[in-house]
Amino acid sequence: MQKFSKTLLAFFIILGFTYGASFQQFLHFSWEDPRGLDDAPVYLTMSHGDFNVSQGHRYRIIVPLLADLVRQAIQPMIPSNQLPWPGGIDALSFFVVNGIITSLAGLFLYLFLIKLKFDTKLSFLGVFIFLGSRSIIMSTGGPIVDSLYYLSIIIIVYLCLAQRTLLLSLLNPFLILTKETTVPFLFLPLVLKMMNRKLILLSLTISFVVLFQVRGMISAKLPDVIASSDPIWNILLNHLAAGKENILQSYFSFAGLHSLFSTFSIFWLFAALGAWLDYKKRVTQYEIPHFLLWMVPVTFGFTLLSANSGRMLFSLFPLVIPYSLIGMDFLISQKPANDSSEKPKPGPEKIL
Repeated sequence: MQKFSKTLLAFFIILGFTYGASFQQFLHFSWEDPRGLDDAPVYLTMSHGDFNVSQGHRYRIIVPLLADLVRQAIQPMIPSNQLPWPGGIDALSFFVVNGIITSLAGLFLYLFLIKLKFDTKLSFLGVFIFLGSRSIIMSTGGPIVDSLYYLSIIIIVYLCLAQRTLLLSLLNPFLILTKETTVPFLFLPLVLKMMNRKLILLSLTISFVVLFQVRGMISAKLPDVIASSDPIWNILLNHLAAGKENILQSYFSFAGLHSLFSTFSIFWLFAALGAWLDYKKRVTQYEIPHFLLWMVPVTFGFTLLSANSGRMLFSLFPLVIPYSLIGMDFLISQKPANDSSEKPKPGPEKIL
């Protein structure tokens, strides 16, 4: 009971920070001027039951459907002409859904860091780095669906660390529907010997059946806009065709480097220090599992599909944040060279 109370308290602390960090993004959002959130009008259309949108968006149904449920629940209580923000009741519905989802992601990140042997204070610091990042603020305060994607990643990683094979297997059919970029992370448990790989493979098989079944149901309602071939492969091939240009734009242009550092900013440097300290065994009190390193080629591969390197590489937060904490804790705990914990020994007494 005490553990549950502490976890609940942690969730409310995280929920409060989430609200404070993302409220300004929500407050100034406008459907006429989404300010970089160009996908937002698409998800608004979907939340009203119209899935006749681009192939790259129409299957990300969970957040729009949840926003629709919230809108139906709160609309009778809030007159639309009394709302003080330009996004109206639609933006508010997405804000409520994304705020709760992001707070749950923060809670799982907190539990994940605790399991890595970080103390409570450092774990909260890691969560606040996550919640205060540009990617999270935009995905929480804006009407988009990335919040559920980040929650899916940290759930997968945490359940792998906790060796909860059965629970992860039951969740896989839901997680696969969150976003296409979640799919590679579903294979992460297969690199762990302590996980029941046969059960995971069975779960993945069922998950893909569910995925294509749901996609087929949505496509069946839009026969005039669906190509004869499966659109999921068309989307992948179209993105890969632009891979070279995406790499050049992501890593060899000022805009790309700015996008990269706009997410974790200086914490990339702390993470590099932390990774070096962990590799050299200079810091051993924290337990960073090596299976997390498999996330690196996956997320870098995502930059082939999109020129937005910062948004793609932010998926590394379960690895970057722990290493950042190691680096910062190491620097802060270092004592100056002339600092000594021992008191100076008294000299010999003079004989008068």
